Amino acid sequence: MAIELLNKEFTITTYYGTNTMSAMDLGYYFEFDNAKRMFGRCFYIEKKITLSKPLCSENLDKIETRITNTMLHELAHAFCVKIYGINLGSGHGANWKSIAKQIGCDGERCYDGNEVNKPKSKYMLVCETCKKETPKYKKTKRESACAICCRTHNNGKYSDKYKLKLVVNY
Repeated sequence: MAIELLNKEFTITTYYGTNTMSAMDLGYYFEFDNAKRMFGRCFYIEKKITLSKPLCSENLDKIETRITNTMLHELAHAFCVKIYGINLGSGHGANWKSIAKQIGCDGERCYDGNEVNKPKSKYMLVCETCKKETPKYKKTKRESACAICCRTHNNGKYSDKYKLKLVVNY
């Protein structure tokens, strides 16, 4: 699917005129990465588009919707930078949104975390007071406290009383 979309020619109309291009013609290539929270990424300088292998693996049932939309989202970045340049083409502004919608993307900046299956995290931060659990994919180096409990019981100030406990899931 990713390689097919890289090779596909898209026609994009802007105030500069009409452009027909494919990401492959622009020199882009595809690879998977190991990101756990970011579904896709476009590297303008390296001309590389990546998708998260862990997120794609967890969401194979959404290949026609979520994964394809993410790939189109990243292609829109590549096309936008080519047409408008790095200053006007990077980010999620009006130029990007217009191109994203023209090539079939929903034009949204981020995916909805409630609609996506997330990979199991290696660690979990647990509040002993309110029992809130926060998944972590990397071991945290510094101690932190539960923001909800600090806000509710300590006027928003840090307290060791609400320190989060690091639990190893696997």
